[in-house]
Amino acid sequence: MMGKSVIKQMKLPKLGQIGYVVKDVDKTVSYYRDTLGIRPWMLLDERPEPCLEKGKEVHPLLRIALAYMGTVQVELIQVVEGESVHLNHPEESQWRVHHLGFMVQDIDKRMDACQKLGIGVLQRGTIRDIGFTVDYAYLDTVEEAGVVIELIQWRLGALPLPVNRLVFNTLCLAGSGSFLKGRVMK
Repeated sequence: MMGKSVIKQMKLPKLGQIGYVVKDVDKTVSYYRDTLGIRPWMLLDERPEPCLEKGKEVHPLLRIALAYMGTVQVELIQVVEGESVHLNHPEESQWRVHHLGFMVQDIDKRMDACQKLGIGVLQRGTIRDIGFTVDYAYLDTVEEAGVVIELIQWRLGALPLPVNRLVFNTLCLAGSGSFLKGRVMK
């Protein structure tokens, strides 16, 4: 397990997201929505640019679904095409935990700290949607933590955007049928 000193040095905030790799986002969203009552969902088909995986540029097409369960965001990821760190798991189940995500306001500073701690990067990328930018980095922490840790920074223009359930629901409300490239399912 990851040592307390590493966690302390990384100064991670509270858990913000649990990410699952799934075979079929639409089917999984339907289950979570209809059976568990989790909604609204923001669904996006995204090709992160730039996207570096272990120093190599890759161009995956990802189908992503986001929703909140309590105070934690649930992310479902389906790799539609291309290479992606999300494919580096055994195919034994319909879905599996891929990462624990932490919402940060200073991803570059935290990446520098990770480098000093000897924590490698599995994949780093940027997703853009009309005015919004999400910078993310999957850290090579499986050996130490048993799971990939993801750092996530949302921005509106150049300003860091704190992401929580209230902000997310407001974005879903504003984005349903208007400016978001994706779609919102209630």
